[in-house]
Amino acid sequence: MKDTNIKIFGTDGIRGIFGEYPLNTDFIKIICSYSAFVLKNVFGKEKIFIGWDTRESSPKIAELLKKTFLNFGYEVYSTDIFPTGGIAYLCKKYSCLGVVISASHNPYNFNGIKFISPLGTKISQQIEEKIEENIKQKTKIKKNNKKGRLIDYSTKAENEYIDFLLDIFGENINNSFLSLVIDCANGAGYKIATKIFPRLVKKYQFVNINPDGKNINNRCGSTYPEYLKRKIKNNQIGILFDGDCDRVIFIDEKKNIRDGDYIIGILANEYKKNKKLKNSLVVVTIMSNLGLLKYLWSKNIKVIQCPIGDKYVSEYLTSYSGNLGGEQAGHIVLYDYLPTGDGFVTTMEVLKTIINNKKPLYELCRIFDKYPQIIKNVETKNKPPIEEIFDKKFIKDLENKIQGRVVLRYSGTEPLFRIMLEGENKSNIENIAEIIKKKFLEFVKNND
Repeated sequence: MKDTNIKIFGTDGIRGIFGEYPLNTDFIKIICSYSAFVLKNVFGKEKIFIGWDTRESSPKIAELLKKTFLNFGYEVYSTDIFPTGGIAYLCKKYSCLGVVISASHNPYNFNGIKFISPLGTKISQQIEEKIEENIKQKTKIKKNNKKGRLIDYSTKAENEYIDFLLDIFGENINNSFLSLVIDCANGAGYKIATKIFPRLVKKYQFVNINPDGKNINNRCGSTYPEYLKRKIKNNQIGILFDGDCDRVIFIDEKKNIRDGDYIIGILANEYKKNKKLKNSLVVVTIMSNLGLLKYLWSKNIKVIQCPIGDKYVSEYLTSYSGNLGGEQAGHIVLYDYLPTGDGFVTTMEVLKTIINNKKPLYELCRIFDKYPQIIKNVETKNKPPIEEIFDKKFIKDLENKIQGRVVLRYSGTEPLFRIMLEGENKSNIENIAEIIKKKFLEFVKNND
């Protein structure tokens, strides 16, 4: 086994390639055992919902989790293939624990484990560190003398979650003009989507609803909107989920891709107008576009910026008593409904906004223009401290050159160095991005 002094949890739970550390079978058993032990001690709960996405490795990991939690005396409620937001909803409703087996938007060979608290939130970094510390210290733990109970909750889970979503959407809404094309990314949301959208609108079409274990997120869904953009017709709205359906982006009636920045913008506008925006604030991450930020400021909406990850959006909303926040990638937290990102909940709220305003999506999105922005990903196995490569003066000089922002970070879920630049001139920021990329690769090469 590898040295467990390295960090196990990342931006969104534990993530890796199935079969390799930390997601090889032996270490998954260790993770499960210590998680079962720590979570019971922290929350005092012995009931857990377990759901997973459509990757070929997900049922295998699910079986390891079920067996371990049963050995620790838990009541294990199995939901089968189920979205992350659905598990969060059940956890909040019944004040119990949850775990989702998914690598979200990553390719099929990746997988992950993320734990949900009885509040419906991702567990905090402090609890993750407690699990890691127990693993590193090889703390002696006892299994429960009484074995737990396994309950098939798949049908009930679907029905309860669908009812929850229908309540958000509401009744007697004139939706006859809506024509939707829904891309389920061959992921965890396909079952719910094919059951709920026929109850919402008359005109709908589904794509990528035939998972085979390997086609999840494969050139489809929210990470590859070009596929749906080619497929939809004018005056249709595209809805694109990712592998575990905790994020969503849209394509409007003019075939413009509308990411999380636009979703936050139109919902902030709607909430502010209807006096629903709690404390007149919005939480966004450091990746959100400057165009969105300036628009929110112009509406006298306070903007709180947080690290990448809907977990942090949720934590900041809790701290600042807000009810709207999210990420450019499409994780939107609508705290009045759920304290974690949920693509279906977001979709219900966006469709309601379109209907209530009697305006197409493309008109609602005209409230601001984005600054030119590029995001460049550089593959890297090594992740040296960014401040060792780029000092503050170097970054500040670049920002002055582009009259914008430079954000440099490592992915918390993939072996990537991410470069994000915003500025007034697109060709200018592209040139600067190449300078940053070259400097990074040279440093890694020289320090390998």
